[in-house]
Amino acid sequence: MQLKDKWIVGLVKPYSTVEEILIQQGFKRCGRMEVPTFQLTIQDSATRSTYLLKIPVSLDPSYQEEHLSKVGYPYLEKLSYMEKLRPSLTIPEPIKRAAESKLAEIADYLQSN
Repeated sequence: MQLKDKWIVGLVKPYSTVEEILIQQGFKRCGRMEVPTFQLTIQDSATRSTYLLKIPVSLDPSYQEEHLSKVGYPYLEKLSYMEKLRPSLTIPEPIKRAAESKLAEIADYLQSN
């Protein structure tokens, strides 16, 4: 499920700054260096479900010499084999709000650096 966070999508910052802030906020880098994605695990204790908040980051070729990166559209997915079989399962509102809150916090950090 793609999340709509107008404050974070499209931000262009030095890759080292983006990586540092996301790691400080509990994200882990995964994927290839050319197209890294940062992911955060969110546990829902009420349903005992696990969700992944993912933020893709692209290295902008026009800024290659400065190592700038552009933040992509974040998305949230349920970590479950059954979710792959039945993608229509909805993500609870409290989980969506928690993910959006985390994105707003990250956007604040990125915009202040």
